[in-house]
Amino acid sequence: MVLLLGSVAWGVGPEAVDGVSPPARARPRQATLRIACFNAENLAVPGEDTRLTRYRFDPARRRHFERIAAVVETLDPDIIVIPEVLSSAGVEALVRLLHEKGRRDFQGYHVDGRDHFSGFDVAVLSRTEPDEIDGAKIHLYAPQREQASRDQKPAGDVGPASDDAWLQESYTFTDNLGKERVRTAVLQRHAVVCFTVRGRKIGLLGLHLKSNPSESTSNAQRMAETRIACAIVKRKIVANGYLPVVLGDLNDYDPDVPMADSVRMTQTTVLRDLKNYDEATAGDELVNVAKYIPRVADRYTSHWDFNENGVADPEDVFTMIDHVLVHRELVPMISRVFICHAFDLDVSDHFPVVVDFSLD
Repeated sequence: MVLLLGSVAWGVGPEAVDGVSPPARARPRQATLRIACFNAENLAVPGEDTRLTRYRFDPARRRHFERIAAVVETLDPDIIVIPEVLSSAGVEALVRLLHEKGRRDFQGYHVDGRDHFSGFDVAVLSRTEPDEIDGAKIHLYAPQREQASRDQKPAGDVGPASDDAWLQESYTFTDNLGKERVRTAVLQRHAVVCFTVRGRKIGLLGLHLKSNPSESTSNAQRMAETRIACAIVKRKIVANGYLPVVLGDLNDYDPDVPMADSVRMTQTTVLRDLKNYDEATAGDELVNVAKYIPRVADRYTSHWDFNENGVADPEDVFTMIDHVLVHRELVPMISRVFICHAFDLDVSDHFPVVVDFSLD
């Protein structure tokens, strides 16, 4: 676990203007809780080596950080989960920018993921200090090393018995030559953070599942990741006495909640499985808050710029692949749900999902 409070890696201005420090909080929050998720699209600090590069040069990367910080400042969340952060240095830089803007009660929490190809991690910014669980405030549950071969191993065979076995799931797919293959998935990109807010214990599982909901191999991997996610919810959140909230870039559609794109349909049970993470209890434990967004036309969180011209065109794809799933006991406390569409592709190709709770 890393708690981040240091300075930005590049030059920044002072925190106070003419010796006067701005207030730390912009709005009273005694009786409310705002939770958000926002995929920052490959947030890399200047000079950071990345395999999947959105911005190659430092001026553009600095500008990217400024724009992401402006979104967080505007949304003013109490807790925000941010997929596609590349490192602790990126979280540190984002927190520092928010401190300069007067939002000095934000702290950043980061843990390295297991996605060694993209380097993407899931970070959390919060104005409420997380609870310490097992000696840390943020957790990633994955084997220290993959015990199973990535290919040609029988389903369910994850190598020698170990405490990590439940963190691995086998899945099958058919390759381009028509041969059935078996691989083992781990939940590479996630973070678990637990909070006690006005006496209520809430545990967040921030997720970034496998992309491409139209591709069969990706779907099989995402389904395996989902099984691990459900196990984490039961073993590490519910078992510790917290009500779960699962949120982030799930890269799939909810068949039970209509979205702005009425053409694309899920090819998996990812969302239904997450909502019904405990088959031993009746009904779904989690509820997709998107159902409380009044206009179906507003229910999109991702903009795929199909012709890559940097603007929204009729042939572009607008789908809802980012979700916030809350425990059904929290539903009566929801006061508002919205998706912020107040920026363009120069910030991110995703839009934040925001949920307000009234805790009175």
